[in-house]
Amino acid sequence: MRVLHVISDKNIGGAGVLLCTLLHNFDTERVQSVVALPRESALLERIGALGVPVRELRHSCDRLSGGSVREIREIVETEQADLVHANAALSARLAGKMCHVPVLHTRHCCYPPRGVWKLSSVRHLGGALNRWLSDRVIATADAAAENLRQLGIPPEQIEVILNGSEPIRTVGYEELRQLRTRWNLRESDFCVGICARLESCKGHETFLEAAKLILERLPQVPFRFLIVGTGSREEHLRRLTERLGISSAVRFLGFVSDMAPVYRLLRINVNCSKGTETSCLALSEGMSASLPTVASDYGGNRAMIGESGAGILFPVGDCRALSDAICHIATSTILERSMRDAAQMRYLQKYTAVHMTEHLTRVYESLASASAGKHK
Repeated sequence: MRVLHVISDKNIGGAGVLLCTLLHNFDTERVQSVVALPRESALLERIGALGVPVRELRHSCDRLSGGSVREIREIVETEQADLVHANAALSARLAGKMCHVPVLHTRHCCYPPRGVWKLSSVRHLGGALNRWLSDRVIATADAAAENLRQLGIPPEQIEVILNGSEPIRTVGYEELRQLRTRWNLRESDFCVGICARLESCKGHETFLEAAKLILERLPQVPFRFLIVGTGSREEHLRRLTERLGISSAVRFLGFVSDMAPVYRLLRINVNCSKGTETSCLALSEGMSASLPTVASDYGGNRAMIGESGAGILFPVGDCRALSDAICHIATSTILERSMRDAAQMRYLQKYTAVHMTEHLTRVYESLASASAGKHK
């Protein structure tokens, strides 16, 4: 079965990392992949390194346009794709339909209907269009599936497949020593990190405000707060760090292509999201490295942590509750150890790349089989 994956991302975000993980783990005797993406996409190098054929797009595919639809139709036909899997690529979904191959798309975000989507008439029309454009919709968390139902997608058309991640590799002492030197960290530092795009929906302000409270409450603990990622809010967050008077304890690491050393430096992995979160890759990757998690109770975060003992949830935007949770872990070796064990178990049970890839492969095979039956 030949699958055309279409992604409109130009940066390396969660959807792009997820696609690379899938491409690396597909059984190529069952799934042969081709990827279409923008010419200037930062994903080109990563996907090319996997040995997967790449078709660079001249036209933007995230919204409907005649040029984009024609271009993707040509790729579907030239590559003899049996199925189109789109990520935020409306043109790809329409092109697949026009080529009479099964189409599915992935819903990576989680937020309730807003704006005109609150109107029942708009939801009805949007639902009808989405039902026609996609034979199946992948939701990356139950919370995302609920959003889809609110938008008019019938439950039988939705498949929940939790985001999986590769296990974080072991990192040697010398590599960690070099990175500590680079980032001005000591071996004794208690590192707390947040790994997310520097955008409003990720809630970094809550992280920094909690950091100030923690430093005041436990001055004897050598806390360092690591912020991994880039985005439009970087200057704002740097200024906030200065205003709070915590610059000496905060490190902005920027974009990090290999996250393994970061996770191995951390003692606690934090997620402060207040929008879009489903099954967060930074959390599953952290769990694979046996990291305790402290996460906001937004969207899919609740289900990721659950009653597993792998983490602590706090109310969205509540910096005091976040600081309490971090201090609780930092002052209890027994709690930290138990959370590390629970995190590893949670990852192996629910969030491995192998589980995710096998589940998606079965969906592909089901759609391809149904399509073949229709065309007999």
